[in-house]
Amino acid sequence: MMVIVVLAAISCTKGGELERINSTQYTVTSLASSRQLVPGLDTTFSGTFNGFYDEQGNGLTFTIGWKDLWGAAKDTIISVNFYGPAGPAENGPLVRSLPFVSTHSASSINLGLAGIKGFTADERKDFLAGAWYFTINTKKYPNGIIRGQLAPTKQ
Repeated sequence: MMVIVVLAAISCTKGGELERINSTQYTVTSLASSRQLVPGLDTTFSGTFNGFYDEQGNGLTFTIGWKDLWGAAKDTIISVNFYGPAGPAENGPLVRSLPFVSTHSASSINLGLAGIKGFTADERKDFLAGAWYFTINTKKYPNGIIRGQLAPTKQ
């Protein structure tokens, strides 16, 4: 007589409770246009920036949208750049460049700055003070086709 013994082991890992990070958080917005460039372009090109910054995680996630970015003349987006510190009527030094390619004159993209691309202490201070701006750069306008001053608002 053969006896088959089947052993079944159920393993369970007990996890802890999920905890909300008690961190200062900000919404970050901007309305961008070609006229905000220094010097400005006399066009109707425009865009938006809507983001979220978590101070403890030191990460910024955002969506940039644009419309009618080059009218009838075809162009290609090559990057979004961040500059600062600088006020709305002045140019500042380049802080970050995020390359991406798009041939759409109207669209949006989700991007982020985190980890090794996060902020240093000085960059965070300038960024949270509203002294950063972004540009969308194209092949025809490598220094920017639109610009928008970033406005962080504490939640």
